[in-house]
Amino acid sequence: MHFTLGLKKLPFEPDFNQIIYIEGQHDEEVNQLIKKNFDYIRDRFASHNYDFCYIPFLKYDLTSKERLHYNAPYAKSSREADFMVNDNFILDYMVHPENREKIPPSLLYFHPDCWKNKYVDAEYQFRGISITPSSFEDDKGLSAVLDDILKDIDNHRRLPIDFHKVSEPEADEEEEILCRSDYDWGFDADSDFDTESKILLQEIEERIDKLQQKGIDSYIIESLFKNRKKKLSRLRITKDYRIFLPDYFGMEINMTPLPKAVFLLFLKHPEGIMFSYLPDFREELMEIYKKIKGPFFNYESAQKSIEDVTDPLSNSINEKCSRIREAFVSHFDDHLARYYYIDGKRGEPKKILLPRDLVEWELD
Repeated sequence: MHFTLGLKKLPFEPDFNQIIYIEGQHDEEVNQLIKKNFDYIRDRFASHNYDFCYIPFLKYDLTSKERLHYNAPYAKSSREADFMVNDNFILDYMVHPENREKIPPSLLYFHPDCWKNKYVDAEYQFRGISITPSSFEDDKGLSAVLDDILKDIDNHRRLPIDFHKVSEPEADEEEEILCRSDYDWGFDADSDFDTESKILLQEIEERIDKLQQKGIDSYIIESLFKNRKKKLSRLRITKDYRIFLPDYFGMEINMTPLPKAVFLLFLKHPEGIMFSYLPDFREELMEIYKKIKGPFFNYESAQKSIEDVTDPLSNSINEKCSRIREAFVSHFDDHLARYYYIDGKRGEPKKILLPRDLVEWELD
């Protein structure tokens, strides 16, 4: 049986590749069959680039050694990162919760271009495929049954989008010029701060993709810290300007000299700095940069770099802030990393959120 499930106000962004097991009422027989064949089912879905999400097991997967270190860098074991989440929390967001108990054991997936049921008023519409114990005991065998399910999903996702949807008119020549991303309307670093950060972060996305969470995974990670005090590490700056997080097992954060100088400048100013006021901090930043570079300091080349990074009309400051953000996000998840890098809303001072009583300077 196939069905459409309308959901709204989900606490996570649906992931195209996730196939999620749900049930309105617990079916012990189906759950035992999934547990018994979990590795095989997961591998079969993975062969089609799908991620099989069986939440009772997903919670353990998220606390595997590598992922645990990324999401909870302070934890020695998964016991210190106790993931408590309702296995069927997705059904809490049903448009028609009165039908919850009618939802059979099912595989649920999302595709923004799938046909939409106009009678379902929902932010997201998922498609469900019901399964029963007999689904796993078919005469054709489990492999053939999974092949049929995968073929069904693949075929459904190849359906055209709703042809009743009105397509956007093509821009005429004048509009096209005005919509070009490289049209020169002028530039200031503050207005492009968030955009530049996102673009540069894409460069490391593949490197940490297996560690950063998406879809349901992100919700589970957030649920860990929802009602608990975040375990932030102290940040220690050594005499030779190395950066350590002692409470994350002595983790060292590496940066090249100029981003590190920018980081230390903002660290020294908890009140934050408006990008438009950066020229006022040029001399202070130069002194920090000079100390970091040490005997390799060259005034002429340094002067040009400092002028660029403190120019509010240059993109240099955005690039450096993105590199600082990368230095932390490549080591641990953003729910903690956001306290260590430079951030802020447009038109407001950019700052590092880390409480300064957690900052240890060994420079004197």
